[in-house]
Amino acid sequence: MGGGTTGHLLSLSRMGSPRQRRRLRRLLLSRRALWIGLACLLAFHHLLFSFLTQGAGEAVNALLIWGGALVILADQPPGWRPRPAPIGLAAGAALVVAVLWRSQQITSLDGASRLLPLLAGLALVLLAAPLRRLASYGPLLLILALPLLMRGLLALISTEKLSLLTARISQALLMLCNLPAEVQGNVLRLPEGAVQIDGPCSGIGMVMQLIMVGVIFALAFPMRHRWQNGVMLLVAPLLAMIANGFRIALLAGITASAIPSKDWWFEFFHESEGSLVFSGIAVLVFIWLYDLWMERQITRLEQTP
Repeated sequence: MGGGTTGHLLSLSRMGSPRQRRRLRRLLLSRRALWIGLACLLAFHHLLFSFLTQGAGEAVNALLIWGGALVILADQPPGWRPRPAPIGLAAGAALVVAVLWRSQQITSLDGASRLLPLLAGLALVLLAAPLRRLASYGPLLLILALPLLMRGLLALISTEKLSLLTARISQALLMLCNLPAEVQGNVLRLPEGAVQIDGPCSGIGMVMQLIMVGVIFALAFPMRHRWQNGVMLLVAPLLAMIANGFRIALLAGITASAIPSKDWWFEFFHESEGSLVFSGIAVLVFIWLYDLWMERQITRLEQTP
């Protein structure tokens, strides 16, 4: 990035005493360290205000997008250093101040809270490279734009139909356990109790989260062929629906049981904190499948003469 500036700095590094060259290297290293430190600071700041103002679910989503973003930010050539244009330096610094200031005004999940990660990423890009090189940071900006993109995708998915599908998946899981489950619309019934599936219980949040994970892995750890990442993007929501089916089946089982403190257990797995257990399992299964497929690709390439 910035070939002219790079050549100038290299020529300077060949001039002067060894002490001067060491000072120049420390200056360049400190510039990169400051940039990485700023990225970590913005990530931590967003995670913190997400947890304080929006709950555990949104904090996990923030952790996912910033984790993917930091992986891409760290994947720079060994000699790379931030070399922003003067206008980019001013605009990036202004955006950092604006992000930090605006985030202090957020008290709940809103449009601004979804936009701030993208603005923070744009600030980092402006502080890293001249304007003509911004396109090379497209994957980073796409990951940080995921909260906005998922909001748009959410409007296209019918939670009513997803609730009906979840009821059928949960019924199948219960019947595999020899439990006589019946489905009437979005109501899952057992002889001793029933649960109604609608709204967040449909698993829409879990589906969005797994799609985000699929996109992050496709951008941060791309496979050899694009169609393979496409397949994993289809696998991600399927895993989410199966995981949520297990959760609903568990809720139905708790409702029909006589276990002590069953109301507490029901509320725990019904609310977002308990559902994170199942979304976490779904994410781990996705990572395992992704890693398994990637490992097989690497093995085949190594065996190819």
